[in-house]
Amino acid sequence: MQASGLLQFAPRLQAGVQLGDYVLGQPLWPVRIADVYRANGPKGPAAVFVIHAPIAANTTVRDAIIAGTRAAAALSEHKHLVHTLAAGLTGDILWIATEEIDGSLARDMLIKKKQAGTSGFGARGTGNLITGVAAALADVTHGALAPESVTINRTGRVRVIDLALGPGTLAAIQAGLIPAGPTIAPELVKSGAASTTGDVYGVGALMYECLVGSPLERGGPRPSEVVPGTNQQIDELVARACHRDPEKRFGRVDVLGEVVGEALGQGGAMQTTAVPTLARAHGLDKQAQSLATEIAAAPASPAASGNMVVDRALQAALADSTEKWLVSKGRMDYGPFSLADVVKQIEKGDVVAGNMIMDKDTGARSDVGTHPLLGPMVDAAKARIDDQRRAQAEVAVQSSEKKRGALLYAVIGLGVIGAAAGVYFIIKSTRHDDANTKVAGVSALDGAQLHVTVSMPKAPPKHSGGGGHRPGGGGASQKNASEDLALDLSDDSDETETLGMDKVYAVYSSHGAQLGGCLQSTGTSQANIGIIIDGPSGRVKFTKVNGQTSGATWSCINRVMRSMQFPTIHGPRTRAEFDIGL
Repeated sequence: MQASGLLQFAPRLQAGVQLGDYVLGQPLWPVRIADVYRANGPKGPAAVFVIHAPIAANTTVRDAIIAGTRAAAALSEHKHLVHTLAAGLTGDILWIATEEIDGSLARDMLIKKKQAGTSGFGARGTGNLITGVAAALADVTHGALAPESVTINRTGRVRVIDLALGPGTLAAIQAGLIPAGPTIAPELVKSGAASTTGDVYGVGALMYECLVGSPLERGGPRPSEVVPGTNQQIDELVARACHRDPEKRFGRVDVLGEVVGEALGQGGAMQTTAVPTLARAHGLDKQAQSLATEIAAAPASPAASGNMVVDRALQAALADSTEKWLVSKGRMDYGPFSLADVVKQIEKGDVVAGNMIMDKDTGARSDVGTHPLLGPMVDAAKARIDDQRRAQAEVAVQSSEKKRGALLYAVIGLGVIGAAAGVYFIIKSTRHDDANTKVAGVSALDGAQLHVTVSMPKAPPKHSGGGGHRPGGGGASQKNASEDLALDLSDDSDETETLGMDKVYAVYSSHGAQLGGCLQSTGTSQANIGIIIDGPSGRVKFTKVNGQTSGATWSCINRVMRSMQFPTIHGPRTRAEFDIGL
């Protein structure tokens, strides 16, 4: 028999079986630790979760299920939660009854989309789903959230259906009865104890899967790369929510839900209007008022205290009402602003790294460049503005070049021939001086000769997947927020076949002039570049420049690297490092 027309399973019980006050009807779906049936109860239609026999037979797991059922049944009704009604043990059958469940599982909807050749729910659809799930878990913990935990009905109503099963699911994972899925936080797999930050991880992983259409995994694509209407801010939200260190995640699920709903609902980035600029800051001083209020609906847990300042700031940005933030530029303070005002000014380039932001109520100060939320925005804004300036300069140069006519093209042709000869003689002369350094090319740029050298590549040393290590760099560090938050989930532990370094060099060395142009345009003389090449496609999937994954130099070099076509292999990926200099 099919469940939702997608997954085959053999229901354990037939329609008409009575469990307590509930008479079973047709089966709905299989889930991780139970089969779900339609049912009729003393108050009308209901649903019954019949726990799988091997799981119900485990005393520890059974006790966790019973405890989860009692806690869920004691909750008030919530529009985004399926209310738990009763539970019982009939013979050897452990069961839980809930109110009627309508709609389809998010799990099954994702499978159907993939079968139809599409993937994910899109930006707005995912935003609606995550907003509903986060609202359901604002004051409770689940512990084992997954796509099968959520239903969406025809009107778009989102509900979490298996809150009572959360503790039991974690206990079953601990007992080795079921595998831990990609939405389970690493620390919960070890401890088996649900937590708020564990649910934050689960919501972040669910958001990723609903956007991309596949589970969160090492080496998976960034949402901004594959989902229209998203940008790098969404990547950073996923990365922070799913950080390996619980202290670096959002402190509360509802805060994450509000930020995601705002970001995805407006095309992948928070947008604001009617925002004053720094030029008008002195006028705002006359209007300053003590409007600060306690934003969070409930205090965060002690384990999440390190995230409270950021979470309050995020909610303030969404509320766009509390003008409590001062921006310091040099010796001058401007403001007060709402955080949304600050975000808008970052987007314009008026607030940059090195400027300080201060909560005038608490006195807490932070460099916007290292702020967990604002830092990535500062980097993205700088890269975007630099790209715009370079594009404008290129248009101007191209327009000027067209006016020079055929004579200029002839001169350029001679220059290319001379450049090729120069490459030959430079390579020949440097081959004996440095066996690891070769001249990649000589290219005319703005009327001057640009001498670019790139080194032969080397494969970075292999390392274990733990400890937050990243390709081409060391372990994660609080001082390098962009590296901590970068959605680099790659690992080289599963590599079987890799490209030879000579083949890697043959491709990127032919783009030496373009890479050198990136250095010159950003005022950089040299760079260490780390890359990950996807085996089946031969395309660069990850780039790191001088240990960074943001900034103007990285943005330009990343664009050049991703335009290259390397040979394809059967192995998953090839990692390499090389140096480039002017």
